[in-house]
Amino acid sequence: MAPEKKSLTWLITGSSNGFGLALTRYVLATGDSVISTSRNPARTPELVEEVEAQANGRWVTLDVSWSQDKVKEAIDHAETPFDGGIDVVVNNAAYSPLGAVEDVQEDWAKAQFETNFRGPVRICNAVLPHMRERGRGTIANVSSLPGLMTWPAMGFYSASKFALESISEILASEVSQFGI
Repeated sequence: MAPEKKSLTWLITGSSNGFGLALTRYVLATGDSVISTSRNPARTPELVEEVEAQANGRWVTLDVSWSQDKVKEAIDHAETPFDGGIDVVVNNAAYSPLGAVEDVQEDWAKAQFETNFRGPVRICNAVLPHMRERGRGTIANVSSLPGLMTWPAMGFYSASKFALESISEILASEVSQFGI
C-alpha cells in the first residue's frame, strides 16, 4: 500500500492572472492548501471568492515591494491557519513596463527591480527560517526567457530577471544542505 500523500501548503505570489492563477487553481484541485497573493485583491473579487470558497484556499494582500518586516508579517499572518507552515513558495509576481533603456523612467526601473528581484528575496528571507527549522521546503523563483537572453525594449526587465536567475542559483547552493 502506498503511503498517504501529505498535504502541502503553497504560497504563490502574483496569483491574480496568468501563470499564478493557473497554478493556484491546479494546486487547489490537487487538495493541497494555497495562500494566493496579489497587490490589490479588490481588483479581482471574483478570484478571491473562488479561492476562499475552498477550505484549503486563502487569499491575502501582499505587495512584494513592501519592506522586509511588512512582507514577513503578512506571510506569518497568512500561514497561521495552516498546520506545519509553508512547504512550497512560488515567487511569480512580476512587473514589466517595456521601453528602450534610455527611455525607461527611473521609477519604472526601480519598481522592476523591487518587484522582480528584491521581492522574491524578501519572500525567501521570510520563509527560510521556518523551512530550515523543519528541514524541508521548496522555493521556485519564476524567471523568464529574458532572464537568460536579451531583446530590445526589455533592458530593465531582463536585468531584473538575470539578477533573479543568479540569486536563485546562489541561494540553492546555500540552503540545499537544509533540505530546501
